[in-house]
Amino acid sequence: MSRFFGRDNDSPKPQQHSGPQQSQYGQQQQGYGQQGHGQQQGYGQQQQQHQYQGGNNMVGGSQQGGNMPGGDYSQEELEKNERNARYKDWGTKAGIAALGVAAIGAAAYGIHEYRENQEEEEAEERRKAQEAEQEKRREEEERRRREEERRRQEENKNQGGWNQPPPSTDSAYGHHTKPQEHGSGGFCPPAPYGRPPYSFQQDDVRHADPNRSSDNSPTPHEYPKLHGASDHVIKIGSIISLKHNMTGRFLHTDRSHSTSTGSNQQLVFGYRWNPDENDWWQVLPANRDVPVPGSVVSFGTQIRLRHVETGRHLHSHYNYHEGRSGQNEVTAYGDSMRSDENDHWVVEKWGEGAYGQTWTQGEVVVLRHYVSGMTLHSHDLMISDDVQSVTCFGRGEEENDKWRVQLD
Repeated sequence: MSRFFGRDNDSPKPQQHSGPQQSQYGQQQQGYGQQGHGQQQGYGQQQQQHQYQGGNNMVGGSQQGGNMPGGDYSQEELEKNERNARYKDWGTKAGIAALGVAAIGAAAYGIHEYRENQEEEEAEERRKAQEAEQEKRREEEERRRREEERRRQEENKNQGGWNQPPPSTDSAYGHHTKPQEHGSGGFCPPAPYGRPPYSFQQDDVRHADPNRSSDNSPTPHEYPKLHGASDHVIKIGSIISLKHNMTGRFLHTDRSHSTSTGSNQQLVFGYRWNPDENDWWQVLPANRDVPVPGSVVSFGTQIRLRHVETGRHLHSHYNYHEGRSGQNEVTAYGDSMRSDENDHWVVEKWGEGAYGQTWTQGEVVVLRHYVSGMTLHSHDLMISDDVQSVTCFGRGEEENDKWRVQLD
């Protein structure tokens, strides 16, 4: 130090100026270096102090808040960090809860779908079971129908049946023969199978077969009503009127006229020359026959005639005789649910039978009562005004046995 100061005093003035600057610069350097060193030391100490303080200020220290950065944080920052931690914890719990709700919803949806599928499967099983039961019933009905049809066909072989001429029978030997003409040249109708030939006598009382009634009969109770026909052919269901060929009066019945013979049934008679609403009859099959509606009616076929207005059938029987003539009475009997063999009539072409030929409008016909063999008959015998006697009488050879059909 003394050397520097001595040099400064001996040196010229300009040199004295530069010396002290260098010395000052050097001191400044030294001071800078010291200052810098001191600062470095101080920074290091401060840093250590901060680290120490930071370690004490951490929430719970390294044991409690190991995820928080060290350092000297303010109380506000610490509270913010604590809130963030709570939010994060809440978010985690909310996410777990949301996943739980979603899982519950998915499970509920799955249960709902399972139940729906199960219900659909059960409904499908019930439907299949019902179809199987219906099919079983149809098969059973079809089996019964075939048996009934087979039985009916077998019966028809012996009785003439539907649209087939009934055979005649030799009661002693049971031989079936075709209808034949008797000695006088007239038509001889066949008797029902298993019964003696017709005698056409009122004292030869014959009873209706109870097995040929509407009881347990497969014949439908109703048939569609057929009005008019361009081909003039009589069919099952046709609505017709019957005009007596000799007197011109129409076959008639109504609720205001009853028999006085003891049967107390609805009276059938001939009434006026133009048909009214009580002169119409529907052509129906015999009991136990099941033709298709609209089937063509052939001569030799057993039919029933149902009165359109009152629903009763053209009927005859023994034991009750019309009061003026003493012949078997003709009545209207029963209804759509009640009918017996005394309602059966065989339609024939007058004089020849013409079994198997088609029955058409305008032809002269005979209606033969199937049980007795006698025919629908009328004559110029009046019971009262406009009430002409109609009976069941004779072989069907007289003019008074003739009728003609008109279609509605």
